[in-house]
Amino acid sequence: MNRELISQACNLRLNQIRERVMALDSGRFGEGGFFVTSIREVLRDTPEANSRLQCFSAPSQWSASGTDCLTALRVLALHGANTNSAEPYPAPERFLDQLRSKVVARETLFDLLVDRYVWPLNFSFAAEEPIREFLLMRLMVADRTRIENASAAAVDTDELMLKLNLLALHSGTTNDLRFLDALNYYYELLPATLFPESQNAWLMVSWLALYARALNSWS
Repeated sequence: MNRELISQACNLRLNQIRERVMALDSGRFGEGGFFVTSIREVLRDTPEANSRLQCFSAPSQWSASGTDCLTALRVLALHGANTNSAEPYPAPERFLDQLRSKVVARETLFDLLVDRYVWPLNFSFAAEEPIREFLLMRLMVADRTRIENASAAAVDTDELMLKLNLLALHSGTTNDLRFLDALNYYYELLPATLFPESQNAWLMVSWLALYARALNSWS
């Protein structure tokens, strides 16, 4: 029964995401406008489009990438995952210390995250759990408080959207509902008309597409 209720709720939210994406003005995203139009096709409510909303699997190895993190996110949002070769795993301890240092200095985590997750699905690699917990905590405590007390402009929007993209990827690989709950919370919190004034405004759209894939894995 619980699984059935979760499935019904996920189907409802998936339809809401479709409606939100279809209503977006692609012209507001500059060079990312074509990406927005392409995501509309992926999320269109047809049997053909639904078959393209594959869920992801957590990687069993740390994977290489033939491109950069941001390009890989667009590919994952549009086409799903592919198979990459393995490369040596960079242990998380030093990286976690770097994240904490940036937080203390009130500096953005964006560059650190794109450098580590050149292949974004590596975020779901089992040994990355301490980093996932750290970012989940930041989203649901510090970022959440600042946005609730002020607005989305109170946080670094690129960093926020990148973290939500990574959480959306992971949500499609795990039965831990805390990650899906975080996505649901931010879907309600952030304005539907959020258009970050940056070159990476499309990160909001890739987040919605990856969120849709995660929801589809529960439907």
